[in-house]
Amino acid sequence: MRIKIYLSTIGFLILFSSCYSPTETKKQTRPNIIFLMDDQHRWDALGVENSAVHTPYLDHLAAEGVRFTNAVCQAPMCIPSRNSMMFGLYPNQLGVVRNGGGIPDGKLPAKPLAQLFAEAGYETAGFGKTHWGVRCSTRGFETRFAAEVFEEGAMMMKDLDPDKKQRYLDETIDYGPGEEDPSGYLGETSALPEGDHRDGWVLEKCLSYIKKRKDERPLFLYLSFLKPHAGHNVPAGFEDLYKLEETTYAQQPPWKNDQSSHAEGVNRRALYEGFWKKATEDQWKEMTMRYYANCTWIDDMFGRTLKALEDKGLLENALIVYTSDHGEMLGERYYRFNKYCLYDASVRVPMIFSGSALADKWKGKLDMRPAELVDVYPTLLAAARIEIPPKAVGIGLLNPNQNRAFSFCALHERKDEAAFMARSGNHKLILRFDKKQDASEYTKSDIIGGELYDLKKDPQEWNNLYSDAKSTEIMGEMTEQLMAKLITMSCLVADI
Repeated sequence: MRIKIYLSTIGFLILFSSCYSPTETKKQTRPNIIFLMDDQHRWDALGVENSAVHTPYLDHLAAEGVRFTNAVCQAPMCIPSRNSMMFGLYPNQLGVVRNGGGIPDGKLPAKPLAQLFAEAGYETAGFGKTHWGVRCSTRGFETRFAAEVFEEGAMMMKDLDPDKKQRYLDETIDYGPGEEDPSGYLGETSALPEGDHRDGWVLEKCLSYIKKRKDERPLFLYLSFLKPHAGHNVPAGFEDLYKLEETTYAQQPPWKNDQSSHAEGVNRRALYEGFWKKATEDQWKEMTMRYYANCTWIDDMFGRTLKALEDKGLLENALIVYTSDHGEMLGERYYRFNKYCLYDASVRVPMIFSGSALADKWKGKLDMRPAELVDVYPTLLAAARIEIPPKAVGIGLLNPNQNRAFSFCALHERKDEAAFMARSGNHKLILRFDKKQDASEYTKSDIIGGELYDLKKDPQEWNNLYSDAKSTEIMGEMTEQLMAKLITMSCLVADI
């Protein structure tokens, strides 16, 4: 039972801590890069942010490393966000701004992260979700296992274990597209063993690989889970760590109608609002509790992976990064679920750098700079002393001298509109535009509306100050900054 593994946390964390004192000799060699990722994980669904959430392994990474508290994605949906992160470019530069086909292998505008590590002499192994598009190659991974989204050259769950995959599909058949119908959010305690779950299957393949590995090259290991994205069919045991009666859930603003101009009506909006307005308190609590239980399960699998790496000596000189591709609204801001908007619960992501190769000055730190997922690309390359491609737009997060004025995100879900976000420590500006093919062509005359929020006074983003005369100065300043950013975003990929 998975709960027994979870309760062994303390012993492992004590053991794991012992690998955080690298010798001078090990500091002079290139570090192993351990890239941990999951899907739709809220920035605040960590124990270090919310004591109601049980994530001891990720909390430990944060305590021994640096956590970027203002990190955001560059597009609040899977395919553009993941392409942006793995190519080190913004979605508009890639021409991938919505979930869809992605970039064909023959038209890549830059080398993806795994390929750069492979060319630099690293062994590259990828397990789980990449989701660069509907169909592509493994793009630099020598070893590749995936449970969803076909990749040429990857070992797929449907081929290796079709019976397991079918049992999972049978359990979730009524959860709707992407398992995100209200039934998928409500979820259930899964009747399946962990190995029948797609993430459980990926974990098994990853652990087997680590156990058998004999290669002496430095390692680039990528492990990416599909949860805590709905559906919330959590393996038995993890819900036991939560008390339903103590679970709190999203507060609703005092509105009679949705007030989200840049994301009005997108992604089954009517379905969610219609169901959750009528949902019982117990349904709200169950939905929220199971989301957190999914986070706990993911954390537990990360913990087992780190233990296996530690047993093989692969953490003695390692940089570990953990992040997610975007957040989850979880019913906030007038019955809004999943992502597809530029509000904080959707665009903010957890981001932690940790490990024995991390300089002591970063350990145990909180960094409040406006970090972005595009920063992962240059930060990891710099840590491995690999040349950073000149087109890369991110900053080196482990260089304290690199900074930006605001973080950026974009949304292109509405047919004739595009929306862009500038988020500083205190304010967020969202500008809506008549949609153009190339973001560098936008001018102020294309602006058709917007939203402005004081994040200090109004962290729930309920009070839109866009038309407030008192906010004219800050809105003008942020508008100039955002327009200057857009000018730099010419698309680098033609005809995709």
